[in-house]
Amino acid sequence: MKALRPGHRVLAFRRRASGMQGQAAAEYIVVIAAGIILLVAATAGNPSPVQQLVTALKGFWTHYSFLISLP
Repeated sequence: MKALRPGHRVLAFRRRASGMQGQAAAEYIVVIAAGIILLVAATAGNPSPVQQLVTALKGFWTHYSFLISLP
């Protein structure tokens, strides 16, 4: 019977699992692309969510800068 060195099973698992890393990367790319499309796509007659976020941040900064300028 062949003697196994410590950590042999871990190394064998890493070798088998390394082929799955490409699939995970592809899944991340698909999910991120779908999220970007949803954020950028303009809805019918309404500004896109990114435009709404920028408008909200501008309004927040205007009010915030006014408050910190008060004596």
